[in-house]
Amino acid sequence: MSSIRKPYARTAAAVRSGVVASLIQTLLTLDSDLNKSLPAGQYALKLKAPESVESVISFNGGTRGAVLNFMSCEAMTDTLSGGKGAFIPYPSGGGFTKALKAFQSCAAAVSTAMSHVPEKEDKPGIEKKTRLLLTAALRGVCEVYNHDHWVKMKAAAIPAGTIAVRIAGTPDIAGTIRVKDKTMSYTPGADLSAANAVLEFADIDTCYRVLTGQVAAMAELGSGKVMLRGRLPMIQGLFPLLDRFGELM
Repeated sequence: MSSIRKPYARTAAAVRSGVVASLIQTLLTLDSDLNKSLPAGQYALKLKAPESVESVISFNGGTRGAVLNFMSCEAMTDTLSGGKGAFIPYPSGGGFTKALKAFQSCAAAVSTAMSHVPEKEDKPGIEKKTRLLLTAALRGVCEVYNHDHWVKMKAAAIPAGTIAVRIAGTPDIAGTIRVKDKTMSYTPGADLSAANAVLEFADIDTCYRVLTGQVAAMAELGSGKVMLRGRLPMIQGLFPLLDRFGELM
């Protein structure tokens, strides 16, 4: 257990909803069968809780459809963790029932994908799981930074700029963290030429083993399988955020 102060309910809800939203968007790019099973059209679903906790899931570029308004941050965390929590669904435009149905299908698919442990010989399975784990970690640390003020103080050394996280030889498994105006955001993909700092894994296996806790990132730094370049304080500032993310997920 980290010595960092116990997380606020707001932080747990923000991390859980943000990670679920990003995992759904990522899974939709990987699973054509899931895409085909969803209702046709453009619509979106917003996950909303008190204390300005909100995450939006867009289907086919939609911006409106349904809102799941949770009665508390605890209710949001419990529901998105597979339990029960109080919420009220209401329409925010056309596509209300489509958005609800799509979210239900995608949430179940994400749960299945994240609980699946691929065999060592299952290279496509490991690659898919690595994409999902990296998405969860990068979106998660952003939500921690934005909603947990205590941990944000620990990571105060992170200057404005961008951090690219990638796997050598597999440029499409990558993400970018941007710090601007004391807010941290995540976007898929990475532009190395524009990044102020780069965290690079030697291969998919190394990234997978680090993200699943099979090996320590610091140990892999010593072996050269994890490489840091650019403004190192930016990357070092991520460590307390990752600690908190690990506690919450």
